[in-house]
Amino acid sequence: MKQQYPLFSQVTLTEDLPEYQLKRGDVATIVEYYPMDNQEDGYSLEGFDVPYITIEVAASQIIPVSEYSREEAILDKLRQLSQTRQQQLEEYLEFLLYKEKNEPQNPTDYTKTQNRI
Repeated sequence: MKQQYPLFSQVTLTEDLPEYQLKRGDVATIVEYYPMDNQEDGYSLEGFDVPYITIEVAASQIIPVSEYSREEAILDKLRQLSQTRQQQLEEYLEFLLYKEKNEPQNPTDYTKTQNRI
């Protein structure tokens, strides 16, 4: 499997790691990469404002800091909506997910589908 994140890049935890007293959103630096044949790749992280601590995580437990910041900005906007608007947004998201699953992703696939009709 291809290395997902470069060494020494900053990433954010996607979940709490209570055994290390770390929380979702904590930032660290990748210091090592562990490719795995039949399992999820792993990374060693340092720099959680805790000196001399290195932890190992699976690739699914981290995301780039920029992606985390974007997700948090979206969630902040969501929290500002009324309950009615949140419900409308949830319904629209369900609609988009349905379309995502059922429509061709490649424009040429769509053209091929249209030509068969």
